[in-house]
Amino acid sequence: MTRPVIAVIAVVVVLILTGGIAQAQIAAPNATFDGRRPFVVVGGGSTTLLGDCTDCPADTYTHSGGLFGGVGSSLTRRTAVGFEVFWMPAEAATGEQIRTTYLMGTFVFQPWRSKGFFFKASTGMALVRNWVVDVNTEDVFTSKAFALGLGAGWEWPLARRLSAQVIGSQHVATLGDLTTSNQTTVENVVGNFWSIGGAIVIR
Repeated sequence: MTRPVIAVIAVVVVLILTGGIAQAQIAAPNATFDGRRPFVVVGGGSTTLLGDCTDCPADTYTHSGGLFGGVGSSLTRRTAVGFEVFWMPAEAATGEQIRTTYLMGTFVFQPWRSKGFFFKASTGMALVRNWVVDVNTEDVFTSKAFALGLGAGWEWPLARRLSAQVIGSQHVATLGDLTTSNQTTVENVVGNFWSIGGAIVIR
């Protein structure tokens, strides 16, 4: 896990542990989207990557840290929309560097205004540099992929405009059929990313 990710997680843990004191000083319930204000989210966590394809011989998991950030605005007292970026550096079993960047629009829904639980759904594009599956080639390229994301988490108010979140999510990048330099076609290449981490929210 990279040092920036460890630092982000440490900050979030400290804020969550002190959140009980801060929350006791806030008279209003955890109405996350009250006021229809814009917001900024910055966080990170631990991510597991699985690359797969039609004829891949075995599942190969890669573990690393990931960073994410986003901006948006509430639509109602329970819903919000925004734009998010998720970035993960990883190293394949062969030692090659994999860089994946998700650029997505996001919809967030909070079922209960008095609780911190929320879930979100995202869609957009992923930029994947290098292969997420093991193939016998030295090709290095950046491919665009259709991207989907799902996540759920809990948010704690810390101050009037500051909150902390813990969140788990899955991102999927569908790269389709890719052709190597020796004209070998790798069919239905997909990258699955599972993450768990924390974030700071400013409204």
